[in-house]
Amino acid sequence: MAKKCMSPKAAKWMIGIASVFFVLSIAILSIFPTLYKQMLAKTIALSDGSLGAKTWEEIPLPIYENIYFFNITNGDAFLNKDEPLNVTEVGPYVYKGKWIKHNPKWHPNGTVTYRETRVWHFQPELSEGSLDDVITTLNGPMIIGANMLKDWNIFWRIFYSVAMKFESESVIIQRKVRELTYEGYEDPIIKYAPVLKPNIPFKDGIFMWLYDKNNTDDGEFTVFTGADDASRTNVITSWNGNEKLNFWKGDSCNDINGTNVEMGPPLPDTPESYTFFQSIFCRSITYDYIGDTSSWGVPLKRFEPTAMVFGNSTENPDNACYEVHGERASGVLDVGPCQFDAPALLSYPHFHMADPSYVKAINGLSPKSDVHGSYMDVEPISGFTMNISIKFQMNIQMERVRGVLQFDNVPEGIFPVFWVDININLNEDWADFFKGQLNNPKYIVYSVCGFLLLASLVLIICGAVIITRSQKDDEDPLLNIQEEKKEELEKRNNTSEVSSSSYGGLAGDQGEQYDGDSLKQTDSHAAR
Repeated sequence: MAKKCMSPKAAKWMIGIASVFFVLSIAILSIFPTLYKQMLAKTIALSDGSLGAKTWEEIPLPIYENIYFFNITNGDAFLNKDEPLNVTEVGPYVYKGKWIKHNPKWHPNGTVTYRETRVWHFQPELSEGSLDDVITTLNGPMIIGANMLKDWNIFWRIFYSVAMKFESESVIIQRKVRELTYEGYEDPIIKYAPVLKPNIPFKDGIFMWLYDKNNTDDGEFTVFTGADDASRTNVITSWNGNEKLNFWKGDSCNDINGTNVEMGPPLPDTPESYTFFQSIFCRSITYDYIGDTSSWGVPLKRFEPTAMVFGNSTENPDNACYEVHGERASGVLDVGPCQFDAPALLSYPHFHMADPSYVKAINGLSPKSDVHGSYMDVEPISGFTMNISIKFQMNIQMERVRGVLQFDNVPEGIFPVFWVDININLNEDWADFFKGQLNNPKYIVYSVCGFLLLASLVLIICGAVIITRSQKDDEDPLLNIQEEKKEELEKRNNTSEVSSSSYGGLAGDQGEQYDGDSLKQTDSHAAR
Protein backbone atom coordinates (compact mmCIF):
# COMPACT_ATOMS: atom_id res chain seq x y z
CA MET A 1 0.00 0.00 0.00
CA ALA A 2 2.80 2.39 0.98
CA LYS A 3 4.53 1.59 -2.24
CA LYS A 4 1.45 2.59 -4.25
CA CYS A 5 1.26 5.93 -2.42
CA MET A 6 4.90 6.51 -3.29
CA SER A 7 4.49 5.59 -6.94
CA PRO A 8 5.04 8.07 -9.81
CA LYS A 9 1.35 7.86 -10.62
CA ALA A 10 0.45 9.14 -7.14
CA ALA A 11 3.03 11.90 -7.53
CA LYS A 12 1.43 13.03 -10.76
CA TRP A 13 -1.94 13.21 -8.99
CA MET A 14 -0.38 15.35 -6.26
CA ILE A 15 1.07 17.78 -8.76
CA GLY A 16 -2.22 17.91 -10.65
CA ILE A 17 -4.19 18.73 -7.49
CA ALA A 18 -1.54 21.31 -6.54
CA SER A 19 -1.93 22.94 -9.94
CA VAL A 20 -5.69 23.16 -9.47
CA PHE A 21 -5.23 24.71 -6.01
CA PHE A 22 -2.71 27.21 -7.38
CA VAL A 23 -4.85 28.27 -10.34
CA LEU A 24 -7.93 28.52 -8.11
CA SER A 25 -6.17 30.74 -5.57
CA ILE A 26 -4.76 33.01 -8.29
CA ALA A 27 -8.20 33.28 -9.89
CA ILE A 28 -9.79 34.20 -6.56
CA LEU A 29 -7.12 36.81 -5.86
CA SER A 30 -7.57 38.25 -9.36
CA ILE A 31 -11.34 38.71 -9.21
CA PHE A 32 -11.61 39.46 -5.49
CA PRO A 33 -10.85 43.23 -5.71
CA THR A 34 -13.73 43.68 -8.16
CA LEU A 35 -16.08 41.49 -6.11
CA TYR A 36 -14.98 43.26 -2.92
CA LYS A 37 -15.74 46.67 -4.40
CA GLN A 38 -19.16 45.49 -5.54
CA MET A 39 -19.90 43.99 -2.14
CA LEU A 40 -18.66 47.12 -0.37
CA ALA A 41 -20.73 49.34 -2.65
CA LYS A 42 -23.86 47.46 -1.62
CA THR A 43 -22.83 47.66 2.03
CA ILE A 44 -22.27 51.42 2.11
CA ALA A 45 -24.99 52.44 -0.34
CA LEU A 46 -28.03 54.11 1.18
CA SER A 47 -30.39 51.19 0.72
CA ASP A 48 -32.98 50.12 3.26
CA GLY A 49 -31.26 47.96 5.90
CA SER A 50 -27.66 48.36 4.70
CA LEU A 51 -24.80 49.26 7.03
CA GLY A 52 -24.46 52.58 5.22
CA ALA A 53 -28.14 53.39 5.73
CA LYS A 54 -28.06 52.43 9.42
CA THR A 55 -25.00 54.60 10.00
CA TRP A 56 -26.52 57.44 8.00
CA GLU A 57 -29.94 57.31 9.71
CA GLU A 58 -28.45 57.60 13.20
CA ILE A 59 -24.79 58.49 13.60
CA PRO A 60 -23.30 55.84 15.94
CA LEU A 61 -20.61 58.16 17.31
CA PRO A 62 -20.94 60.71 20.13
CA ILE A 63 -21.76 64.21 18.88
CA TYR A 64 -20.90 67.28 20.94
CA GLU A 65 -21.53 70.98 20.61
CA ASN A 66 -19.17 73.25 22.56
CA ILE A 67 -20.36 76.84 22.91
CA TYR A 68 -18.09 79.72 23.98
CA PHE A 69 -19.35 83.24 24.75
CA PHE A 70 -17.48 86.54 24.59
CA ASN A 71 -18.16 88.32 27.87
CA ILE A 72 -17.89 92.13 27.58
CA THR A 73 -15.88 93.68 30.43
CA ASN A 74 -15.95 97.41 29.53
CA GLY A 75 -19.46 98.12 28.26
CA ASP A 76 -19.72 101.79 29.24
CA ALA A 77 -16.23 102.74 28.09
CA PHE A 78 -16.85 100.95 24.80
CA LEU A 79 -20.18 102.69 24.11
CA ASN A 80 -18.62 106.04 25.01
CA LYS A 81 -15.83 105.29 22.55
CA ASP A 82 -13.25 105.66 25.28
CA GLU A 83 -11.87 102.17 24.72
CA PRO A 84 -12.08 99.43 22.12
CA LEU A 85 -14.30 96.52 23.02
CA ASN A 86 -12.76 94.25 25.66
CA VAL A 87 -13.96 90.63 25.80
CA THR A 88 -13.15 87.53 27.81
CA GLU A 89 -13.96 84.09 26.46
CA VAL A 90 -16.05 81.89 28.78
CA GLY A 91 -16.97 78.25 28.31
CA PRO A 92 -17.21 75.73 26.89
CA TYR A 93 -20.84 74.99 27.62
CA VAL A 94 -21.09 71.46 26.29
CA TYR A 95 -24.16 69.81 24.78
CA LYS A 96 -24.40 66.20 23.66
CA GLY A 97 -26.38 65.63 20.49
CA LYS A 98 -28.41 62.99 18.77
CA TRP A 99 -29.08 63.29 15.04
CA ILE A 100 -31.79 61.01 13.70
CA LYS A 101 -33.28 60.82 10.21
CA HIS A 102 -36.92 59.84 10.62
CA ASN A 103 -38.94 57.82 8.12
CA PRO A 104 -36.72 58.20 5.04
CA LYS A 105 -38.66 57.86 1.80
CA TRP A 106 -36.87 55.71 -0.77
CA HIS A 107 -37.54 56.63 -4.41
CA PRO A 108 -37.17 54.38 -7.49
CA ASN A 109 -34.87 56.93 -9.19
CA GLY A 110 -32.04 56.18 -6.74
CA THR A 111 -32.74 59.01 -4.26
CA VAL A 112 -34.07 59.22 -0.72
CA THR A 113 -35.88 62.10 1.02
CA TYR A 114 -35.63 62.74 4.75
CA ARG A 115 -35.73 65.21 7.62
CA GLU A 116 -33.08 65.02 10.31
CA THR A 117 -34.01 65.91 13.88
CA ARG A 118 -31.16 67.24 16.00
CA VAL A 119 -31.55 67.11 19.77
CA TRP A 120 -29.09 68.67 22.25
CA HIS A 121 -28.76 67.99 26.00
CA PHE A 122 -26.54 70.03 28.31
CA GLN A 123 -23.60 68.13 29.88
CA PRO A 124 -22.65 69.90 33.14
CA GLU A 125 -19.82 67.46 33.92
CA LEU A 126 -18.06 68.37 30.66
CA SER A 127 -18.73 72.11 30.83
CA GLU A 128 -16.67 74.95 32.26
CA GLY A 129 -19.56 76.73 33.87
CA SER A 130 -23.30 76.58 34.47
CA LEU A 131 -26.27 77.46 32.30
CA ASP A 132 -27.05 80.08 34.94
CA ASP A 133 -23.79 81.93 34.31
CA VAL A 134 -24.56 85.55 33.42
CA ILE A 135 -23.02 86.89 30.21
CA THR A 136 -22.58 90.57 29.42
CA THR A 137 -23.21 90.79 25.70
CA LEU A 138 -24.55 92.90 22.86
CA ASN A 139 -28.33 93.24 22.66
CA GLY A 140 -29.01 91.23 19.50
CA PRO A 141 -32.73 92.06 19.12
CA MET A 142 -32.15 95.78 19.64
CA ILE A 143 -29.34 95.92 17.08
CA ILE A 144 -31.37 93.84 14.60
CA GLY A 145 -34.39 96.13 15.06
CA ALA A 146 -32.37 99.30 14.48
CA ASN A 147 -30.79 97.76 11.39
CA MET A 148 -34.24 96.87 10.00
CA LEU A 149 -35.37 100.50 10.32
CA LYS A 150 -32.27 102.27 9.01
CA ASP A 151 -33.84 102.79 5.57
CA TRP A 152 -37.36 103.42 6.84
CA ASN A 153 -39.13 106.74 7.29
CA ILE A 154 -37.68 108.91 10.09
CA PHE A 155 -40.99 108.66 11.91
CA TRP A 156 -40.52 104.92 12.45
CA ARG A 157 -36.95 105.40 13.67
CA ILE A 158 -38.00 108.02 16.22
CA PHE A 159 -40.88 105.81 17.34
CA TYR A 160 -38.44 102.91 17.77
CA SER A 161 -36.10 105.10 19.83
CA VAL A 162 -38.92 106.18 22.17
CA ALA A 163 -40.16 102.60 22.54
CA MET A 164 -36.67 101.41 23.48
CA LYS A 165 -36.40 104.19 26.03
CA PHE A 166 -39.78 103.22 27.49
CA GLU A 167 -38.76 99.54 27.73
CA SER A 168 -35.42 100.50 29.33
CA GLU A 169 -33.55 98.63 26.62
CA SER A 170 -29.81 99.21 26.25
CA VAL A 171 -27.25 98.21 23.66
CA ILE A 172 -25.36 96.01 26.14
CA ILE A 173 -27.34 93.58 28.32
CA GLN A 174 -26.83 90.74 30.77
CA ARG A 175 -28.45 87.36 30.18
CA LYS A 176 -27.96 83.79 31.40
CA VAL A 177 -26.34 81.22 29.16
CA ARG A 178 -29.54 79.17 29.06
CA GLU A 179 -31.42 82.24 27.80
CA LEU A 180 -28.90 82.98 25.07
CA THR A 181 -28.73 79.39 23.79
CA TYR A 182 -31.79 77.12 23.71
CA GLU A 183 -34.29 78.35 26.31
CA GLY A 184 -34.62 82.00 25.28
CA TYR A 185 -36.01 85.07 26.99
CA GLU A 186 -38.91 87.43 26.42
CA ASP A 187 -37.97 90.51 24.48
CA PRO A 188 -40.28 93.44 23.61
CA ILE A 189 -38.61 94.01 20.24
CA ILE A 190 -39.10 90.41 19.18
CA LYS A 191 -42.69 90.56 20.39
CA TYR A 192 -43.60 93.23 17.83
CA ALA A 193 -40.98 92.43 15.16
CA PRO A 194 -43.27 90.15 13.08
CA VAL A 195 -45.58 93.13 12.55
CA LEU A 196 -42.75 95.00 10.86
CA LYS A 197 -41.05 91.97 9.27
CA PRO A 198 -43.40 89.00 8.74
CA ASN A 199 -40.61 86.59 7.71
CA ILE A 200 -38.81 86.89 11.05
CA PRO A 201 -38.62 83.36 12.56
CA PHE A 202 -38.98 84.23 16.25
CA LYS A 203 -42.37 83.43 17.76
CA ASP A 204 -44.17 84.37 20.98
CA GLY A 205 -41.77 87.23 21.66
CA ILE A 206 -38.93 84.84 22.60
CA PHE A 207 -35.36 85.46 21.46
CA MET A 208 -32.35 83.15 21.57
CA TRP A 209 -29.30 82.99 19.36
CA LEU A 210 -29.86 79.30 18.60
CA TYR A 211 -33.56 79.68 17.95
CA ASP A 212 -35.22 76.64 16.39
CA LYS A 213 -31.97 74.64 16.54
CA ASN A 214 -32.90 72.10 19.25
CA ASN A 215 -35.28 69.19 18.73
CA THR A 216 -35.92 70.52 15.23
CA ASP A 217 -34.76 69.78 11.70
CA ASP A 218 -32.99 71.83 9.04
CA GLY A 219 -35.58 71.17 6.39
CA GLU A 220 -36.25 68.43 3.86
CA PHE A 221 -33.27 66.98 2.01
CA THR A 222 -33.19 64.67 -0.99
CA VAL A 223 -29.92 62.86 -1.70
CA PHE A 224 -28.64 60.17 -4.04
CA THR A 225 -28.43 56.72 -2.46
CA GLY A 226 -25.33 55.63 -4.38
CA ALA A 227 -26.93 52.27 -5.22
CA ASP A 228 -26.52 52.90 -8.96
CA ASP A 229 -23.42 55.07 -8.80
CA ALA A 230 -21.20 55.03 -5.69
CA SER A 231 -19.62 58.35 -6.71
CA ARG A 232 -22.92 60.09 -5.88
CA THR A 233 -23.52 58.52 -2.46
CA ASN A 234 -25.28 61.03 -0.17
CA VAL A 235 -24.81 63.88 -2.66
CA ILE A 236 -27.63 66.40 -2.17
CA THR A 237 -30.05 66.90 -5.05
CA SER A 238 -32.48 69.32 -3.37
CA TRP A 239 -33.21 71.15 -0.13
CA ASN A 240 -36.81 71.96 0.78
CA GLY A 241 -37.79 70.93 -2.73
CA ASN A 242 -35.37 73.33 -4.44
CA GLU A 243 -32.34 72.32 -6.45
CA LYS A 244 -30.88 75.82 -6.01
CA LEU A 245 -30.78 78.48 -3.32
CA ASN A 246 -32.15 81.98 -3.83
CA PHE A 247 -30.12 83.94 -1.28
CA TRP A 248 -27.16 85.03 -3.36
CA LYS A 249 -26.44 87.11 -6.45
CA GLY A 250 -25.14 84.42 -8.82
CA ASP A 251 -25.93 80.88 -9.93
CA SER A 252 -22.63 79.44 -8.74
CA CYS A 253 -23.19 80.68 -5.18
CA ASN A 254 -26.76 79.37 -5.23
CA ASP A 255 -25.70 75.87 -6.26
CA ILE A 256 -26.27 73.16 -3.65
CA ASN A 257 -23.11 71.09 -3.94
CA GLY A 258 -21.71 68.15 -2.03
CA THR A 259 -22.92 65.97 0.80
CA ASN A 260 -24.25 66.72 4.27
CA VAL A 261 -20.98 65.93 6.04
CA GLU A 262 -21.58 62.57 7.79
CA MET A 263 -20.80 60.41 4.75
CA GLY A 264 -20.15 60.66 1.05
CA PRO A 265 -18.70 58.85 -1.97
CA PRO A 266 -15.53 56.74 -1.70
CA LEU A 267 -12.40 58.85 -2.15
CA PRO A 268 -9.52 58.51 -4.62
CA ASP A 269 -5.99 57.92 -3.33
CA THR A 270 -5.18 61.63 -3.53
CA PRO A 271 -8.37 63.70 -3.39
CA GLU A 272 -8.23 67.43 -4.01
CA SER A 273 -11.06 68.62 -1.77
CA TYR A 274 -14.31 67.76 -0.02
CA THR A 275 -17.48 69.82 -0.51
CA PHE A 276 -20.50 69.76 1.78
CA PHE A 277 -23.63 71.84 2.36
CA GLN A 278 -24.61 73.27 5.75
CA SER A 279 -27.82 75.19 6.24
CA ILE A 280 -26.33 77.33 9.01
CA PHE A 281 -23.90 78.77 6.44
CA CYS A 282 -26.66 78.99 3.81
CA ARG A 283 -24.15 77.70 1.27
CA SER A 284 -21.81 74.90 0.30
CA ILE A 285 -18.34 74.84 1.85
CA THR A 286 -15.18 73.27 0.41
CA TYR A 287 -12.34 71.90 2.55
CA ASP A 288 -8.96 71.17 0.94
CA TYR A 289 -7.13 67.85 1.26
CA ILE A 290 -4.26 68.22 3.74
CA GLY A 291 -2.86 64.70 4.00
CA ASP A 292 -3.32 61.26 5.48
CA THR A 293 -3.88 60.52 9.16
CA SER A 294 -5.34 57.70 11.25
CA SER A 295 -7.48 57.12 14.33
CA TRP A 296 -7.73 53.86 16.29
CA GLY A 297 -5.96 52.08 13.45
CA VAL A 298 -8.34 53.35 10.76
CA PRO A 299 -6.56 55.15 7.85
CA LEU A 300 -8.19 58.52 7.12
CA LYS A 301 -7.97 61.47 4.72
CA ARG A 302 -7.91 64.89 6.40
CA PHE A 303 -9.55 68.01 4.96
CA GLU A 304 -9.37 71.57 6.28
CA PRO A 305 -10.74 74.95 5.15
CA THR A 306 -8.47 77.69 3.89
CA ALA A 307 -8.77 81.46 4.07
CA MET A 308 -10.35 81.36 0.61
CA VAL A 309 -13.63 79.97 2.00
CA PHE A 310 -14.56 83.30 3.62
CA GLY A 311 -12.25 85.39 1.45
CA ASN A 312 -13.67 88.55 -0.11
CA SER A 313 -13.93 88.99 -3.87
CA THR A 314 -10.49 90.60 -4.02
CA GLU A 315 -8.83 87.50 -2.59
CA ASN A 316 -11.30 85.00 -4.04
CA PRO A 317 -13.27 86.25 -7.07
CA ASP A 318 -15.55 83.19 -6.86
CA ASN A 319 -17.04 84.68 -3.68
CA ALA A 320 -18.21 87.89 -5.36
CA CYS A 321 -21.79 86.61 -5.57
CA TYR A 322 -21.89 86.20 -1.78
CA GLU A 323 -21.29 89.93 -1.28
CA VAL A 324 -24.94 90.98 -1.40
CA HIS A 325 -24.28 94.01 0.81
CA GLY A 326 -20.92 94.93 -0.65
CA GLU A 327 -17.33 93.87 -0.10
CA ARG A 328 -15.88 93.76 3.41
CA ALA A 329 -12.46 92.96 4.76
CA SER A 330 -11.73 89.31 4.09
CA GLY A 331 -12.68 86.60 6.58
CA VAL A 332 -16.42 86.98 7.21
CA LEU A 333 -19.58 85.72 5.50
CA ASP A 334 -22.67 87.92 5.52
CA VAL A 335 -25.56 85.50 6.22
CA GLY A 336 -28.13 88.30 6.39
CA PRO A 337 -29.67 87.32 3.03
CA CYS A 338 -30.78 83.99 4.52
CA GLN A 339 -31.48 85.34 8.03
CA PHE A 340 -34.29 87.87 7.40
CA ASP A 341 -31.64 90.53 6.56
CA ALA A 342 -30.27 90.57 10.09
CA PRO A 343 -26.78 92.12 10.45
CA ALA A 344 -25.34 88.67 11.19
CA LEU A 345 -21.97 87.54 9.91
CA LEU A 346 -20.12 84.25 10.30
CA SER A 347 -16.37 83.80 10.61
CA TYR A 348 -13.98 81.32 12.10
CA PRO A 349 -13.47 81.62 15.89
CA HIS A 350 -11.48 84.66 17.03
CA PHE A 351 -11.48 85.74 13.35
CA HIS A 352 -9.03 82.95 12.54
CA MET A 353 -7.67 83.38 8.97
CA ALA A 354 -9.50 86.73 8.66
CA ASP A 355 -8.12 90.18 7.90
CA PRO A 356 -6.00 91.35 10.89
CA SER A 357 -8.15 94.48 11.25
CA TYR A 358 -10.91 92.46 12.96
CA VAL A 359 -8.61 91.23 15.71
CA LYS A 360 -6.92 94.60 16.19
CA ALA A 361 -10.27 96.31 16.81
CA ILE A 362 -11.08 94.10 19.83
CA ASN A 363 -9.08 93.32 22.95
CA GLY A 364 -9.17 89.69 24.11
CA LEU A 365 -8.99 87.82 20.82
CA SER A 366 -6.19 85.38 20.04
CA PRO A 367 -6.71 83.25 16.92
CA LYS A 368 -4.81 79.94 16.89
CA SER A 369 -5.02 77.37 14.14
CA ASP A 370 -4.73 74.37 16.49
CA VAL A 371 -7.60 75.67 18.66
CA HIS A 372 -9.85 77.50 16.22
CA GLY A 373 -9.23 75.57 12.99
CA SER A 374 -11.83 73.20 11.54
CA TYR A 375 -11.19 69.79 9.98
CA MET A 376 -12.81 66.56 8.89
CA ASP A 377 -11.33 63.06 8.59
CA VAL A 378 -12.88 60.71 6.03
CA GLU A 379 -12.34 56.95 5.67
CA PRO A 380 -11.60 56.73 1.92
CA ILE A 381 -12.98 53.27 1.07
CA SER A 382 -16.42 53.74 2.62
CA GLY A 383 -16.66 57.54 2.49
CA PHE A 384 -17.70 57.63 6.17
CA THR A 385 -16.66 60.75 8.11
CA MET A 386 -14.96 59.48 11.27
CA ASN A 387 -13.77 62.73 12.89
CA ILE A 388 -15.11 66.20 12.35
CA SER A 389 -14.80 69.59 13.99
CA ILE A 390 -16.82 72.36 12.35
CA LYS A 391 -16.18 75.68 14.05
CA PHE A 392 -17.84 79.00 13.37
CA GLN A 393 -18.32 82.31 15.14
CA MET A 394 -21.47 84.43 15.23
CA ASN A 395 -20.78 88.14 14.85
CA ILE A 396 -23.11 91.09 14.71
CA GLN A 397 -22.54 94.32 12.82
CA MET A 398 -23.37 97.54 14.64
CA GLU A 399 -23.93 100.75 12.66
CA ARG A 400 -25.08 104.27 13.42
CA VAL A 401 -28.78 104.77 12.68
CA ARG A 402 -29.90 108.38 12.43
CA GLY A 403 -33.07 109.06 14.34
CA VAL A 404 -32.57 106.19 16.78
CA LEU A 405 -31.09 107.87 19.83
CA GLN A 406 -29.41 104.75 21.17
CA PHE A 407 -27.59 104.20 17.84
CA ASP A 408 -26.93 107.78 16.85
CA ASN A 409 -23.29 107.62 17.90
CA VAL A 410 -22.43 103.99 18.64
CA PRO A 411 -19.04 102.46 17.81
CA GLU A 412 -19.32 100.88 14.39
CA GLY A 413 -17.87 97.55 13.50
CA ILE A 414 -18.30 93.78 13.45
CA PHE A 415 -18.24 92.34 16.97
CA PRO A 416 -18.15 88.71 18.18
CA VAL A 417 -20.99 87.24 20.27
CA PHE A 418 -20.16 83.51 20.60
CA TRP A 419 -18.50 80.66 18.77
CA VAL A 420 -19.40 76.99 18.36
CA ASP A 421 -17.47 73.77 17.83
CA ILE A 422 -19.62 70.88 16.55
CA ASN A 423 -17.48 67.77 16.78
CA ILE A 424 -17.76 64.04 16.20
CA ASN A 425 -14.89 61.73 17.13
CA LEU A 426 -14.23 58.10 16.32
CA ASN A 427 -14.09 55.83 19.37
CA GLU A 428 -12.47 52.42 19.87
CA ASP A 429 -15.71 50.39 19.80
CA TRP A 430 -16.89 51.80 16.49
CA ALA A 431 -13.36 51.59 15.04
CA ASP A 432 -13.18 47.86 15.88
CA PHE A 433 -16.65 47.22 14.48
CA PHE A 434 -15.91 49.17 11.31
CA LYS A 435 -12.56 47.47 10.73
CA GLY A 436 -14.28 44.11 11.15
CA GLN A 437 -16.95 44.98 8.59
CA LEU A 438 -14.33 46.31 6.20
CA ASN A 439 -11.58 43.73 6.67
CA ASN A 440 -13.27 40.42 7.57
CA PRO A 441 -14.06 39.56 3.91
CA LYS A 442 -10.40 40.26 3.07
CA TYR A 443 -9.15 38.09 5.93
CA ILE A 444 -11.39 35.18 4.92
CA VAL A 445 -10.43 35.30 1.24
CA TYR A 446 -6.72 35.79 1.90
CA SER A 447 -6.73 32.95 4.47
CA VAL A 448 -8.41 30.55 2.03
CA CYS A 449 -6.05 31.53 -0.78
CA GLY A 450 -3.07 31.25 1.55
CA PHE A 451 -4.15 27.74 2.55
CA LEU A 452 -4.60 26.72 -1.10
CA LEU A 453 -1.19 28.10 -2.07
CA LEU A 454 0.48 26.40 0.89
CA ALA A 455 -1.26 23.11 0.14
CA SER A 456 -0.24 23.31 -3.52
CA LEU A 457 3.36 24.00 -2.49
CA VAL A 458 3.42 21.00 -0.14
CA LEU A 459 1.88 18.72 -2.77
CA ILE A 460 4.34 19.89 -5.43
CA ILE A 461 7.31 19.27 -3.12
CA CYS A 462 6.05 15.80 -2.16
CA GLY A 463 5.34 14.89 -5.77
CA ALA A 464 8.75 16.11 -6.87
CA VAL A 465 10.49 14.05 -4.17
CA ILE A 466 8.60 10.89 -5.18
CA ILE A 467 9.35 11.37 -8.87
CA THR A 468 13.01 12.07 -8.12
CA ARG A 469 13.37 8.90 -6.08
CA SER A 470 11.55 6.88 -8.73
CA GLN A 471 13.90 8.17 -11.39
CA LYS A 472 16.94 7.22 -9.29
CA ASP A 473 15.60 3.71 -8.87
CA ASP A 474 15.12 3.37 -12.62
CA GLU A 475 18.67 4.58 -13.28
CA ASP A 476 20.35 1.81 -11.03
CA PRO A 477 19.49 -1.69 -12.50
CA LEU A 478 22.05 -3.52 -10.32
CA LEU A 479 20.31 -2.16 -7.27
CA ASN A 480 16.99 -3.31 -8.71
CA ILE A 481 18.40 -6.85 -9.34
CA GLN A 482 19.75 -7.02 -5.80
CA GLU A 483 16.41 -5.90 -4.47
CA GLU A 484 14.63 -8.54 -6.55
CA LYS A 485 17.06 -11.30 -5.38
CA LYS A 486 16.64 -10.16 -1.82
CA GLU A 487 12.88 -10.35 -2.14
CA GLU A 488 13.13 -13.83 -3.80
CA LEU A 489 15.45 -15.09 -1.06
CA GLU A 490 13.08 -13.82 1.60
CA LYS A 491 10.25 -15.71 -0.10
CA ARG A 492 12.32 -18.95 -0.23
CA ASN A 493 13.29 -18.69 3.41
CA ASN A 494 9.70 -18.23 4.36
CA THR A 495 8.78 -21.30 2.27
CA SER A 496 11.59 -23.43 3.83
CA GLU A 497 10.54 -22.53 7.33
CA VAL A 498 7.00 -23.60 6.59
CA SER A 499 8.18 -26.98 5.07
CA SER A 500 10.56 -27.79 7.95
CA SER A 501 7.90 -27.17 10.46
CA SER A 502 5.53 -29.58 8.71
CA TYR A 503 8.16 -32.44 8.41
CA GLY A 504 9.30 -32.21 12.01
CA GLY A 505 5.78 -32.71 13.26
CA LEU A 506 5.25 -35.89 11.22
CA ALA A 507 8.56 -37.53 12.41
CA GLY A 508 7.74 -36.90 16.01
CA ASP A 509 4.44 -38.70 15.75
CA GLN A 510 6.07 -41.74 14.11
CA GLY A 511 8.84 -41.95 16.75
CA GLU A 512 6.41 -41.98 19.55
CA GLN A 513 4.48 -44.81 17.88
CA TYR A 514 7.70 -46.87 17.30
CA ASP A 515 8.87 -46.50 20.85
CA GLY A 516 5.54 -47.73 22.09
CA ASP A 517 5.68 -50.93 20.02
CA SER A 518 9.24 -51.69 21.16
CA LEU A 519 8.22 -51.34 24.73
CA LYS A 520 5.40 -53.74 24.24
CA GLN A 521 7.74 -56.35 22.64
CA THR A 522 10.25 -56.06 25.51
CA ASP A 523 7.58 -56.58 28.07
CA SER A 524 6.40 -59.74 26.22
CA HIS A 525 9.88 -61.33 26.19
CA ALA A 526 10.30 -60.67 29.87
CA ALA A 527 7.10 -62.48 30.68
CA ARG A 528 8.27 -65.55 28.94
